[in-house]
Amino acid sequence: MKKLLLIFLLLTSFCLIACGKKTPPKPPLAVRPEAPKNISVTLHFWGAELSFDIPRQKVDGEPLDGLEGVRIVRYEESLFPPYYRHEKNFWIPFSSEMFKNLRRYHFNDRDLKEGYRYTYYIYAVRGWRCVSDPGQSKPFAWHVPPGQVKNLKAIPGDAVVVLSWAPVKNFMDQRPAKGSSFLYRVYRRKDQRVLPKPITGLLNGTSFQDIAVVNGKSYGYSVAAVFNFMGSLIEGPKSEEVWVTPEDTSPPPPPEGLVAVPHQKGILLYWRKSGAVDLLGYKVYRQRDGNKPVLLTPSPISHPRFFDIPPAPGVYTYWVTAVDNSPRRNESLPSEKESVKYEP
Repeated sequence: MKKLLLIFLLLTSFCLIACGKKTPPKPPLAVRPEAPKNISVTLHFWGAELSFDIPRQKVDGEPLDGLEGVRIVRYEESLFPPYYRHEKNFWIPFSSEMFKNLRRYHFNDRDLKEGYRYTYYIYAVRGWRCVSDPGQSKPFAWHVPPGQVKNLKAIPGDAVVVLSWAPVKNFMDQRPAKGSSFLYRVYRRKDQRVLPKPITGLLNGTSFQDIAVVNGKSYGYSVAAVFNFMGSLIEGPKSEEVWVTPEDTSPPPPPEGLVAVPHQKGILLYWRKSGAVDLLGYKVYRQRDGNKPVLLTPSPISHPRFFDIPPAPGVYTYWVTAVDNSPRRNESLPSEKESVKYEP
């Protein structure tokens, strides 16, 4: 009986082993997070902003279920004697909520020293001995930034804004910029609820004409000085912001083809329709010898014709102007004048 029981147990174990399916274990390197990608460094007057995408996959392509955090290693090397290289580590812990909601991480480094070159290496950490390959930033050199731009002036014109400012002569620590020259970058925004964006490359001078504006809309301008140090562009603090509104100051062309036809009950005036795209309407004027001109249409009329009833018989002179729809209501020069005798 005992032999039969032993045989039954052995057969059962054999069947269980034979029927079970086992997949080969994945190598440890395959389940590590992918290296952080799309790494960029933006230099500000306060330091460096390091940005990178948070890995969402393992090396084997499977979805990543979370991270313990990110380790950033900053290498600092002196550009001038005595030469040395220093390493500093930063640990950014990740909660499950952070990993779920964040797609890109921004790390601000305010602890930079003049005369040093910096490089960042970013490691995604899933667990003990489960660390990604490093993502590497481009190296950059650091210097105390230029001082703030002062005396920014913005003069609005017709579809143009002319900017000018005083040249920056010092660094932020008030050291004179002897032997160093600064470039400039212009920023603009249309809404105070959004951040200003650069609208120029690097400028050598201290003036700029912005022709990419629309009359009647307001724009806020600021300018920052930029120092090219060892190939790294280091921007100083922006100037105080100046808001202006360009306006249409150009009148439409004067109307053409004015004709005055006398009738028993008045004078019929007509002229060619203006081709001005911003035309609001027309103003009609009348003048009798020895008298001041009279505006017959205080509100501009939209059609190129008008019927006038003079107050008394006599010779009258007429002319017409065009008015645009800008806030200034720019008025054209007078059309050619037409004189006619009125005999009711």
